[in-house]
Amino acid sequence: MDEEVKDGIEDIFPSPEFPYDRELLNYLSMQRNKLDGYLFFDLLATGIAAVSDAQDLYPPRESTALQDLYDHIAAANADILKKHCLLYYILKDYGSQRASDYVDSVLLPDAHKRLIDGVYALDRFQFQGAMKNLTHPSVRLQFTEKILSTLLKYCDDGPQYIRIYVAVTNPTLDTREATIMYLDALSRVSIFSALEFVRTTPPEDRAENYRMLIDFCLSHGPGSGAYQIANLPLAEEEEKIVLNYLASRSDATAKNILIVRELHRGHVDNAKKVAMSIHRQISLGTGKDKQWVAMAQKLKTNPSQLL
Repeated sequence: MDEEVKDGIEDIFPSPEFPYDRELLNYLSMQRNKLDGYLFFDLLATGIAAVSDAQDLYPPRESTALQDLYDHIAAANADILKKHCLLYYILKDYGSQRASDYVDSVLLPDAHKRLIDGVYALDRFQFQGAMKNLTHPSVRLQFTEKILSTLLKYCDDGPQYIRIYVAVTNPTLDTREATIMYLDALSRVSIFSALEFVRTTPPEDRAENYRMLIDFCLSHGPGSGAYQIANLPLAEEEEKIVLNYLASRSDATAKNILIVRELHRGHVDNAKKVAMSIHRQISLGTGKDKQWVAMAQKLKTNPSQLL
């Protein structure tokens, strides 16, 4: 044991108050399931404060289970500050006043309070509050991949929040999955920002990341800005990767974008070949085919519309 919690359970958790009714228990169980079996609280308790089996201890279903949870935290091989953080998280279930009083009584530093406030909000999908606290300069939280996944899956503004979170906290995207999720989020917010990110990835991953960027843009649908691919400022090697991948895809949107990009580059014959491959004839002069020329010119003369 590193340091003892001075207050006993009866001093911290007021009796007979017990907020864990069926509704709250079911809600937290549902949240844990959505978060792949582990709340962020579970990860903090187990990974940082060395409290084993946190997912089985929280939330407590009865007063004896609360005593068990308290005993595990009190006996953990962790410094007193980490124990105070976990107890503060639990006390937030008892209401803001009780939690605030505890912060004052143990002199919990502001950075640690913000960390727990952010984690508590994230576990409950209160994303605005979570981001307000987790992007504060004093706060550092591990579990980047889980944070990105949660925002991308469950937050309406997830892609924008992810962009802000990574820009502000500068976490290490040290797994392939984290890189993929960040690229997915950027592709929904700004394809130009996504392109710049791809250029910073390891050379051995770059070609695959360009192809993945195209996949993401096309999967979001034409209305999401997929046609911005036609106006990306690419270097020669990048151009080759993008054109070859667009040509390899069988979907009409990819072919249409390829036609526009070839026209934009002045390669009319190449555009005609692509059109013929999807059983279209383009004269570039009259009728419906004016749309390709018009789109190419629009992209070329006014790219700012796509930002």
